[in-house]
Amino acid sequence: MSSSQDVVFRDRYGLHPRAALRIQETARDFQATVTLEDLSQGGAPVGTASMISLVSAAIRTGDRVRVTAVGDDADAAAAGVGALLAALSASVASRRYLKV
Repeated sequence: MSSSQDVVFRDRYGLHPRAALRIQETARDFQATVTLEDLSQGGAPVGTASMISLVSAAIRTGDRVRVTAVGDDADAAAAGVGALLAALSASVASRRYLKV
């Protein structure tokens, strides 16, 4: 069983190590194998098991990213990692309006 979800990555710093670690930790909660593919740059899919691979994918602000999961809980895995990517993007976008 496989499932995928497309998300626009809006973190103004691109996919940085802290975000990559959160993606890795979230994907680890599922049995399915999860990959991210940068559709905007045409990069090859990278596994979420390696933080270094995620950062090396060089996903930038505004890139469209496909989250693909393969396994028994593929729907939940794709939805969970996709929701995290959207939340990372939203949280950074909202910080811009906070007064520090």
